[in-house]
Amino acid sequence: MDWLQSLSAYLNPALISLIVSAGIGLIIGLEREFNTREDPAHVGGIRTFVLAAILGNVAEWASNHTSPVLLIAVLAGFFLLVCVAYYVQAQNGKIGLTTELALLLTFLLGVAVSKGLMQESLAVVVLMTAVLSLKDELHGFIQKITEEELFAFIKFIVLALLILPMLPTEPFGPDNLLTPRDLGYIVVLVLSISFTGYLLLKFGSPQKGILLTSIIGGLFSSTLIAWVFSAKSRERPDLSSAYGSGIVLASTIMFVRVFIWAAIFAFPVAKDLFLPLLLMLLVSLVPTWKVLRDHKKEEDAAPLIPGNPLDIKNAIFFVFLYIGITLLMSASRQWLTPAMTYLSGAVAGIADIDAISISTAKWASTTIGQTREAAIIILLAVMSNSLFKWLVSVFRGHQALRKPVGIGFGLVLLVGTGWLLWWVV
Repeated sequence: MDWLQSLSAYLNPALISLIVSAGIGLIIGLEREFNTREDPAHVGGIRTFVLAAILGNVAEWASNHTSPVLLIAVLAGFFLLVCVAYYVQAQNGKIGLTTELALLLTFLLGVAVSKGLMQESLAVVVLMTAVLSLKDELHGFIQKITEEELFAFIKFIVLALLILPMLPTEPFGPDNLLTPRDLGYIVVLVLSISFTGYLLLKFGSPQKGILLTSIIGGLFSSTLIAWVFSAKSRERPDLSSAYGSGIVLASTIMFVRVFIWAAIFAFPVAKDLFLPLLLMLLVSLVPTWKVLRDHKKEEDAAPLIPGNPLDIKNAIFFVFLYIGITLLMSASRQWLTPAMTYLSGAVAGIADIDAISISTAKWASTTIGQTREAAIIILLAVMSNSLFKWLVSVFRGHQALRKPVGIGFGLVLLVGTGWLLWWVV
Protein backbone atom coordinates (compact mmCIF):
# COMPACT_ATOMS: atom_id res chain seq x y z
CA MET A 1 0.00 0.00 0.00
CA ASP A 2 3.05 2.29 0.03
CA TRP A 3 2.53 3.14 -3.63
CA LEU A 4 -1.04 4.21 -2.90
CA GLN A 5 0.05 6.49 -0.08
CA SER A 6 2.74 7.94 -2.33
CA LEU A 7 0.16 8.56 -5.06
CA SER A 8 -2.18 10.27 -2.59
CA ALA A 9 0.65 12.47 -1.40
CA TYR A 10 1.55 13.32 -5.00
CA LEU A 11 -1.99 14.35 -5.96
CA ASN A 12 -2.78 17.66 -4.31
CA PRO A 13 -6.39 18.44 -3.25
CA ALA A 14 -7.00 20.66 -6.29
CA LEU A 15 -6.02 17.89 -8.69
CA ILE A 16 -8.14 15.33 -6.81
CA SER A 17 -11.18 17.63 -6.96
CA LEU A 18 -10.59 18.11 -10.69
CA ILE A 19 -10.55 14.33 -11.26
CA VAL A 20 -13.70 13.87 -9.15
CA SER A 21 -15.46 16.65 -11.08
CA ALA A 22 -14.56 15.00 -14.38
CA GLY A 23 -15.89 11.70 -13.04
CA ILE A 24 -19.16 13.34 -12.03
CA GLY A 25 -19.56 14.84 -15.48
CA LEU A 26 -18.74 11.49 -17.04
CA ILE A 27 -21.42 9.65 -15.01
CA ILE A 28 -24.16 12.15 -15.82
CA GLY A 29 -22.98 12.50 -19.43
CA LEU A 30 -23.10 8.72 -19.96
CA GLU A 31 -26.70 8.63 -18.78
CA ARG A 32 -27.71 11.58 -20.98
CA GLU A 33 -25.84 10.20 -24.00
CA PHE A 34 -27.54 6.83 -23.62
CA ASN A 35 -31.06 8.26 -23.24
CA THR A 36 -30.68 10.74 -26.12
CA ARG A 37 -28.74 8.48 -28.49
CA GLU A 38 -31.67 8.41 -30.95
CA ASP A 39 -31.69 12.22 -31.17
CA PRO A 40 -28.64 13.47 -33.09
CA ALA A 41 -29.47 17.10 -32.24
CA HIS A 42 -29.51 16.67 -28.46
CA VAL A 43 -28.09 19.45 -26.31
CA GLY A 44 -25.25 17.64 -24.57
CA GLY A 45 -23.55 14.28 -24.32
CA ILE A 46 -20.55 12.82 -22.52
CA ARG A 47 -18.03 15.47 -23.55
CA THR A 48 -20.38 18.39 -22.83
CA PHE A 49 -21.15 17.22 -19.29
CA VAL A 50 -17.52 16.43 -18.48
CA LEU A 51 -16.48 19.88 -19.69
CA ALA A 52 -19.33 21.52 -17.73
CA ALA A 53 -18.18 19.88 -14.49
CA ILE A 54 -14.54 20.82 -15.19
CA LEU A 55 -15.59 24.38 -16.02
CA GLY A 56 -17.36 24.73 -12.68
CA ASN A 57 -14.37 23.29 -10.83
CA VAL A 58 -11.82 25.52 -12.59
CA ALA A 59 -14.02 28.62 -12.29
CA GLU A 60 -14.34 28.20 -8.52
CA TRP A 61 -10.61 27.48 -8.15
CA ALA A 62 -9.66 30.47 -10.31
CA SER A 63 -12.02 32.82 -8.47
CA ASN A 64 -10.32 31.92 -5.18
CA HIS A 65 -7.00 33.09 -6.65
CA THR A 66 -8.34 36.16 -8.43
CA SER A 67 -11.77 37.61 -7.63
CA PRO A 68 -15.16 36.10 -6.60
CA VAL A 69 -16.66 38.10 -9.47
CA LEU A 70 -15.05 35.63 -11.89
CA LEU A 71 -17.20 32.72 -10.67
CA ILE A 72 -20.34 34.85 -10.92
CA ALA A 73 -19.43 35.93 -14.45
CA VAL A 74 -18.70 32.36 -15.60
CA LEU A 75 -21.94 31.10 -14.02
CA ALA A 76 -23.96 33.87 -15.71
CA GLY A 77 -22.32 33.15 -19.06
CA PHE A 78 -22.90 29.41 -18.75
CA PHE A 79 -26.53 30.02 -17.75
CA LEU A 80 -26.97 32.26 -20.81
CA LEU A 81 -25.43 29.58 -23.03
CA VAL A 82 -27.86 26.95 -21.70
CA CYS A 83 -30.78 29.35 -22.24
CA VAL A 84 -29.72 29.86 -25.86
CA ALA A 85 -29.46 26.08 -26.36
CA TYR A 86 -32.96 25.65 -24.91
CA TYR A 87 -34.32 28.40 -27.17
CA VAL A 88 -32.89 26.72 -30.26
CA GLN A 89 -34.35 23.37 -29.20
CA ALA A 90 -37.74 24.98 -28.52
CA GLN A 91 -37.73 26.57 -31.98
CA ASN A 92 -37.42 23.07 -33.41
CA GLY A 93 -40.42 21.89 -31.37
CA LYS A 94 -38.41 20.09 -28.67
CA ILE A 95 -39.85 21.31 -25.38
CA GLY A 96 -38.11 20.01 -22.29
CA LEU A 97 -35.69 21.26 -19.65
CA THR A 98 -34.28 17.98 -18.36
CA THR A 99 -30.91 18.06 -20.11
CA GLU A 100 -30.49 21.81 -19.63
CA LEU A 101 -31.16 21.57 -15.89
CA ALA A 102 -28.79 18.60 -15.69
CA LEU A 103 -26.08 20.72 -17.34
CA LEU A 104 -26.55 23.54 -14.82
CA LEU A 105 -26.46 21.07 -11.93
CA THR A 106 -23.31 19.48 -13.33
CA PHE A 107 -21.62 22.88 -13.46
CA LEU A 108 -22.66 23.60 -9.85
CA LEU A 109 -21.43 20.17 -8.76
CA GLY A 110 -18.03 21.02 -10.21
CA VAL A 111 -18.07 24.17 -8.08
CA ALA A 112 -19.14 22.22 -4.99
CA VAL A 113 -16.38 19.64 -5.43
CA SER A 114 -13.81 22.41 -5.73
CA LYS A 115 -15.09 23.76 -2.39
CA GLY A 116 -14.47 20.35 -0.77
CA LEU A 117 -18.07 19.08 -0.75
CA MET A 118 -17.19 15.76 -2.41
CA GLN A 119 -19.46 13.41 -0.45
CA GLU A 120 -22.43 15.73 -0.80
CA SER A 121 -21.78 16.11 -4.53
CA LEU A 122 -21.57 12.35 -5.05
CA ALA A 123 -24.87 11.94 -3.19
CA VAL A 124 -26.47 14.46 -5.56
CA VAL A 125 -25.02 12.55 -8.52
CA VAL A 126 -26.65 9.33 -7.33
CA LEU A 127 -30.03 11.07 -7.00
CA MET A 128 -29.66 12.79 -10.37
CA THR A 129 -28.73 9.56 -12.16
CA ALA A 130 -31.65 7.72 -10.58
CA VAL A 131 -34.16 10.42 -11.54
CA LEU A 132 -32.81 10.76 -15.08
CA SER A 133 -32.61 7.03 -15.80
CA LEU A 134 -36.06 6.22 -14.40
CA LYS A 135 -37.93 8.41 -16.87
CA ASP A 136 -40.28 5.73 -18.25
CA GLU A 137 -40.88 4.17 -14.82
CA LEU A 138 -41.72 7.52 -13.22
CA HIS A 139 -44.07 8.48 -16.06
CA GLY A 140 -45.76 5.08 -15.88
CA PHE A 141 -46.11 5.43 -12.12
CA ILE A 142 -47.77 8.84 -12.46
CA GLN A 143 -50.25 7.45 -14.99
CA LYS A 144 -51.31 4.66 -12.61
CA ILE A 145 -51.73 6.53 -9.34
CA THR A 146 -55.00 8.07 -8.26
CA GLU A 147 -55.66 11.55 -6.90
CA GLU A 148 -55.92 10.13 -3.38
CA GLU A 149 -52.52 8.46 -3.71
CA LEU A 150 -50.96 11.67 -5.05
CA PHE A 151 -52.25 13.68 -2.09
CA ALA A 152 -51.07 10.91 0.25
CA PHE A 153 -47.56 11.17 -1.19
CA ILE A 154 -47.61 14.97 -0.80
CA LYS A 155 -48.76 14.63 2.82
CA PHE A 156 -45.93 12.20 3.50
CA ILE A 157 -43.33 14.58 2.03
CA VAL A 158 -44.73 17.47 4.10
CA LEU A 159 -44.58 15.39 7.29
CA ALA A 160 -41.11 13.96 6.64
CA LEU A 161 -39.31 17.02 5.23
CA LEU A 162 -41.17 20.01 6.71
CA ILE A 163 -42.92 19.16 9.97
CA LEU A 164 -40.47 16.57 11.38
CA PRO A 165 -37.35 18.82 11.30
CA MET A 166 -39.27 21.60 13.11
CA LEU A 167 -40.29 19.44 16.08
CA PRO A 168 -38.45 20.25 19.34
CA THR A 169 -35.85 17.88 20.75
CA GLU A 170 -36.28 18.60 24.46
CA PRO A 171 -36.93 15.34 26.36
CA PHE A 172 -39.89 14.83 28.65
CA GLY A 173 -41.63 12.03 30.52
CA PRO A 174 -40.17 9.39 32.84
CA ASP A 175 -36.40 9.05 32.61
CA ASN A 176 -36.55 11.64 29.78
CA LEU A 177 -37.29 8.81 27.33
CA LEU A 178 -39.70 10.82 25.16
CA THR A 179 -39.01 13.72 22.79
CA PRO A 180 -41.37 15.32 20.24
CA ARG A 181 -38.77 14.80 17.49
CA ASP A 182 -38.51 11.08 18.26
CA LEU A 183 -42.28 10.71 18.31
CA GLY A 184 -42.50 12.44 14.94
CA TYR A 185 -39.73 10.22 13.63
CA ILE A 186 -41.70 7.16 14.72
CA VAL A 187 -44.79 8.47 12.88
CA VAL A 188 -42.74 8.89 9.71
CA LEU A 189 -41.26 5.40 10.05
CA VAL A 190 -44.68 3.82 10.53
CA LEU A 191 -46.07 5.73 7.55
CA SER A 192 -43.03 4.74 5.47
CA ILE A 193 -43.62 1.06 6.15
CA SER A 194 -47.34 1.34 5.45
CA PHE A 195 -46.87 3.39 2.27
CA THR A 196 -44.20 1.02 0.97
CA GLY A 197 -46.45 -1.96 1.60
CA TYR A 198 -49.33 -0.21 -0.14
CA LEU A 199 -47.24 0.48 -3.24
CA LEU A 200 -45.93 -3.09 -3.33
CA LEU A 201 -49.46 -4.40 -3.13
CA LYS A 202 -50.75 -2.02 -5.82
CA PHE A 203 -47.88 -2.24 -8.32
CA GLY A 204 -46.65 -5.77 -7.63
CA SER A 205 -47.36 -8.89 -9.61
CA PRO A 206 -50.95 -9.26 -10.83
CA GLN A 207 -50.92 -12.82 -9.50
CA LYS A 208 -51.22 -11.83 -5.86
CA GLY A 209 -51.39 -15.21 -4.16
CA ILE A 210 -51.10 -16.18 -0.56
CA LEU A 211 -47.32 -15.90 -0.53
CA LEU A 212 -47.22 -12.31 -1.79
CA THR A 213 -50.16 -11.30 0.39
CA SER A 214 -48.49 -12.74 3.48
CA ILE A 215 -45.18 -11.00 2.88
CA ILE A 216 -46.77 -7.63 2.13
CA GLY A 217 -49.32 -8.00 4.90
CA GLY A 218 -46.50 -8.74 7.31
CA LEU A 219 -45.21 -5.22 6.63
CA PHE A 220 -48.45 -3.87 8.07
CA SER A 221 -49.26 -6.37 10.79
CA SER A 222 -48.75 -10.11 10.97
CA THR A 223 -51.54 -10.20 13.55
CA LEU A 224 -53.89 -8.78 10.91
CA ILE A 225 -52.85 -11.61 8.57
CA ALA A 226 -53.58 -14.17 11.28
CA TRP A 227 -57.01 -12.63 11.90
CA VAL A 228 -57.99 -12.45 8.20
CA PHE A 229 -56.49 -15.76 7.02
CA SER A 230 -57.95 -17.76 9.90
CA ALA A 231 -61.42 -16.53 8.93
CA LYS A 232 -60.73 -17.24 5.25
CA SER A 233 -59.76 -20.81 6.09
CA ARG A 234 -63.34 -21.44 7.22
CA GLU A 235 -64.63 -20.11 3.91
CA ARG A 236 -62.14 -22.18 1.88
CA PRO A 237 -61.20 -25.29 3.89
CA ASP A 238 -59.33 -26.65 0.86
CA LEU A 239 -56.87 -23.76 1.20
CA SER A 240 -56.46 -24.04 4.97
CA SER A 241 -52.91 -25.40 4.73
CA ALA A 242 -51.90 -22.54 2.47
CA TYR A 243 -53.53 -19.99 4.76
CA GLY A 244 -51.72 -21.50 7.72
CA SER A 245 -48.39 -21.29 5.95
CA GLY A 246 -49.20 -17.69 5.05
CA ILE A 247 -49.84 -16.79 8.69
CA VAL A 248 -46.47 -18.20 9.74
CA LEU A 249 -44.72 -16.60 6.77
CA ALA A 250 -46.16 -13.18 7.62
CA SER A 251 -44.79 -13.57 11.13
CA THR A 252 -41.26 -13.99 9.78
CA ILE A 253 -41.45 -10.32 8.75
CA MET A 254 -41.99 -9.54 12.44
CA PHE A 255 -38.55 -10.94 13.32
CA VAL A 256 -36.93 -8.70 10.72
CA ARG A 257 -38.89 -5.65 11.92
CA VAL A 258 -37.93 -6.25 15.54
CA PHE A 259 -34.25 -6.49 14.64
CA ILE A 260 -34.43 -3.30 12.54
CA TRP A 261 -36.15 -1.32 15.33
CA ALA A 262 -33.58 -2.54 17.86
CA ALA A 263 -30.68 -1.73 15.54
CA ILE A 264 -31.99 1.80 14.93
CA PHE A 265 -32.50 2.70 18.59
CA ALA A 266 -30.00 0.47 20.45
CA PHE A 267 -27.56 -1.54 18.34
CA PRO A 268 -26.10 -3.54 21.30
CA VAL A 269 -29.59 -4.91 21.96
CA ALA A 270 -29.90 -5.83 18.29
CA LYS A 271 -26.61 -7.75 18.51
CA ASP A 272 -27.97 -9.82 21.41
CA LEU A 273 -31.21 -10.48 19.52
CA PHE A 274 -29.63 -11.35 16.17
CA LEU A 275 -29.09 -15.08 16.67
CA PRO A 276 -32.39 -15.94 18.42
CA LEU A 277 -34.40 -13.92 15.90
CA LEU A 278 -32.51 -15.51 13.01
CA LEU A 279 -33.17 -19.02 14.37
CA MET A 280 -36.85 -18.19 14.90
CA LEU A 281 -37.08 -16.98 11.32
CA LEU A 282 -35.38 -20.08 9.92
CA VAL A 283 -37.42 -22.64 11.88
CA SER A 284 -40.66 -20.89 10.93
CA LEU A 285 -39.67 -21.06 7.27
CA VAL A 286 -39.22 -24.83 7.35
CA PRO A 287 -42.92 -25.79 7.74
CA THR A 288 -43.91 -22.84 5.56
CA TRP A 289 -41.72 -24.11 2.73
CA LYS A 290 -43.14 -27.61 3.12
CA VAL A 291 -46.73 -26.42 2.85
CA LEU A 292 -46.04 -24.05 -0.04
CA ARG A 293 -44.17 -26.77 -1.91
CA ASP A 294 -47.28 -28.94 -1.91
CA HIS A 295 -49.68 -26.08 -2.49
CA LYS A 296 -51.05 -25.41 -5.97
CA LYS A 297 -51.43 -21.69 -6.54
CA GLU A 298 -54.97 -20.42 -6.78
CA GLU A 299 -56.15 -17.39 -8.66
CA ASP A 300 -58.55 -16.39 -5.85
CA ALA A 301 -56.05 -16.57 -2.99
CA ALA A 302 -57.77 -13.69 -1.23
CA PRO A 303 -55.32 -10.84 -1.75
CA LEU A 304 -55.63 -7.97 0.68
CA ILE A 305 -57.20 -4.72 -0.49
CA PRO A 306 -54.60 -1.93 -0.41
CA GLY A 307 -56.89 0.35 1.58
CA ASN A 308 -55.76 3.79 2.74
CA PRO A 309 -52.35 4.68 1.23
CA LEU A 310 -51.41 6.91 4.18
CA ASP A 311 -53.29 6.09 7.36
CA ILE A 312 -52.19 8.98 9.57
CA LYS A 313 -54.77 8.16 12.23
CA ASN A 314 -53.31 4.70 12.61
CA ALA A 315 -49.79 6.14 12.90
CA ILE A 316 -50.90 8.60 15.58
CA PHE A 317 -52.69 5.80 17.41
CA PHE A 318 -49.43 3.85 17.29
CA VAL A 319 -47.58 6.79 18.85
CA PHE A 320 -50.09 6.94 21.72
CA LEU A 321 -49.72 3.20 22.14
CA TYR A 322 -45.94 3.64 22.15
CA ILE A 323 -46.22 6.36 24.83
CA GLY A 324 -48.50 4.16 26.91
CA ILE A 325 -46.13 1.19 26.68
CA THR A 326 -43.18 3.45 27.54
CA LEU A 327 -44.99 4.66 30.67
CA LEU A 328 -46.00 1.11 31.56
CA MET A 329 -42.49 -0.24 31.17
CA SER A 330 -40.97 2.69 33.09
CA ALA A 331 -43.41 2.21 35.95
CA SER A 332 -42.81 -1.54 36.03
CA ARG A 333 -39.05 -1.03 36.19
CA GLN A 334 -39.45 1.31 39.18
CA TRP A 335 -42.17 -0.43 41.16
CA LEU A 336 -42.10 -4.07 40.17
CA THR A 337 -39.58 -6.85 40.57
CA PRO A 338 -37.49 -7.89 37.55
CA ALA A 339 -39.74 -10.90 37.00
CA MET A 340 -42.84 -8.67 36.87
CA THR A 341 -41.03 -6.32 34.46
CA TYR A 342 -40.49 -9.21 32.09
CA LEU A 343 -44.17 -10.14 32.46
CA SER A 344 -45.27 -6.61 31.54
CA GLY A 345 -43.10 -6.82 28.43
CA ALA A 346 -44.73 -10.09 27.43
CA VAL A 347 -48.21 -8.60 27.90
CA ALA A 348 -47.30 -5.48 25.92
CA GLY A 349 -46.01 -7.66 23.09
CA ILE A 350 -49.51 -9.02 22.55
CA ALA A 351 -50.78 -5.53 21.77
CA ASP A 352 -48.01 -4.37 19.46
CA ILE A 353 -44.54 -5.81 19.01
CA ASP A 354 -43.15 -2.70 17.27
CA ALA A 355 -44.04 -0.35 20.11
CA ILE A 356 -42.51 -2.54 22.82
CA SER A 357 -39.39 -3.09 20.70
CA ILE A 358 -38.82 0.63 20.12
CA SER A 359 -39.66 1.63 23.69
CA THR A 360 -37.42 -1.01 25.28
CA ALA A 361 -34.53 -0.39 22.88
CA LYS A 362 -34.65 3.35 23.57
CA TRP A 363 -34.66 2.70 27.30
CA ALA A 364 -31.60 0.46 26.94
CA SER A 365 -29.79 3.11 24.90
CA THR A 366 -30.16 5.63 27.76
CA THR A 367 -29.44 3.19 30.61
CA ILE A 368 -26.02 1.67 31.24
CA GLY A 369 -25.77 -2.10 31.69
CA GLN A 370 -29.35 -3.00 30.73
CA THR A 371 -28.71 -4.44 27.26
CA ARG A 372 -29.40 -8.05 28.20
CA GLU A 373 -32.52 -7.15 30.20
CA ALA A 374 -33.88 -5.22 27.22
CA ALA A 375 -33.14 -8.16 24.91
CA ILE A 376 -35.01 -10.52 27.24
CA ILE A 377 -38.04 -8.21 27.38
CA ILE A 378 -38.18 -7.90 23.58
CA LEU A 379 -37.74 -11.66 23.09
CA LEU A 380 -40.57 -12.31 25.56
CA ALA A 381 -42.72 -9.85 23.63
CA VAL A 382 -41.95 -11.69 20.38
CA MET A 383 -42.90 -15.00 21.97
CA SER A 384 -46.14 -13.66 23.47
CA ASN A 385 -47.09 -12.11 20.12
CA SER A 386 -46.44 -15.45 18.38
CA LEU A 387 -48.49 -17.29 20.99
CA PHE A 388 -51.36 -14.83 20.55
CA LYS A 389 -51.42 -15.35 16.77
CA TRP A 390 -51.28 -19.11 17.29
CA LEU A 391 -54.34 -18.94 19.58
CA VAL A 392 -56.19 -16.66 17.14
CA SER A 393 -55.53 -19.14 14.34
CA VAL A 394 -56.64 -22.12 16.41
CA PHE A 395 -59.89 -20.61 17.67
CA ARG A 396 -60.88 -18.72 14.51
CA GLY A 397 -59.58 -21.00 11.81
CA HIS A 398 -60.50 -24.33 10.27
CA GLN A 399 -59.13 -27.53 11.79
CA ALA A 400 -56.79 -28.04 8.84
CA LEU A 401 -55.19 -24.69 9.70
CA ARG A 402 -53.91 -25.93 13.05
CA LYS A 403 -51.14 -28.20 11.80
CA PRO A 404 -48.99 -25.73 9.81
CA VAL A 405 -49.60 -22.96 12.34
CA GLY A 406 -48.84 -25.28 15.25
CA ILE A 407 -45.59 -26.47 13.68
CA GLY A 408 -44.45 -22.97 12.78
CA PHE A 409 -45.26 -21.17 16.01
CA GLY A 410 -44.41 -24.22 18.11
CA LEU A 411 -40.85 -24.23 16.78
CA VAL A 412 -40.60 -20.46 17.27
CA LEU A 413 -41.66 -20.72 20.92
CA LEU A 414 -39.32 -23.67 21.45
CA VAL A 415 -36.34 -21.69 20.15
CA GLY A 416 -37.31 -18.64 22.22
CA THR A 417 -37.73 -20.67 25.40
CA GLY A 418 -34.39 -22.39 24.91
CA TRP A 419 -32.61 -19.10 24.31
CA LEU A 420 -34.19 -17.45 27.37
CA LEU A 421 -33.12 -20.37 29.56
CA TRP A 422 -29.58 -20.10 28.20
CA TRP A 423 -29.53 -16.37 29.00
CA VAL A 424 -31.06 -16.67 32.46
CA VAL A 425 -29.33 -19.86 33.65
